[in-house]
Amino acid sequence: MRRFILILAALAAAPAVTIAAPFEPGVYLALDTGGASSSSKYAADGDDLSFGGKVGYQYTRNFGFDVYARSLSFIANSGAFNERGYYADQTVGIAAQGTVPLGERFSLFGRAGIGRTTLQGNRTGMADKEETDGLVGVGLSYHFNRQWSINLEGSYLTKTEIKMYSFGGRFQF
Repeated sequence: MRRFILILAALAAAPAVTIAAPFEPGVYLALDTGGASSSSKYAADGDDLSFGGKVGYQYTRNFGFDVYARSLSFIANSGAFNERGYYADQTVGIAAQGTVPLGERFSLFGRAGIGRTTLQGNRTGMADKEETDGLVGVGLSYHFNRQWSINLEGSYLTKTEIKMYSFGGRFQF
């Protein structure tokens, strides 16, 4: 994780590559869908559908932050012979994003953040609990213009050990 944070800092500090449209700071909204996988023995194996959203602010061409929320939609292993335990259900948090433009249309980004992951019990009557969870991720963006872009991202929740991948769109005001 230290290595990823150093890479993110280097990306944020890297000089910007000039692109055709002038940069304007601003608020953005992003929505995406993808999958999530967990190594938890309390959730069914396999990738599960995941939906997410972000509201953020792009300060400079190379740095921004956002507040994110993502459903994880895992299916519980809840049979009579399975151990009692918890599996991740959703996560919300805040993340910093460093971006390096790769030309006029493409850019590479890295994210690091912290949030709360809600865990559900695999048995009826087990109260939900929450964990503080770190987030790291990398992605690639394609910009149609200053306002619209599409993103492909891979992320990892460090404490609950959940891998996520997503594809979505972003609109910057």
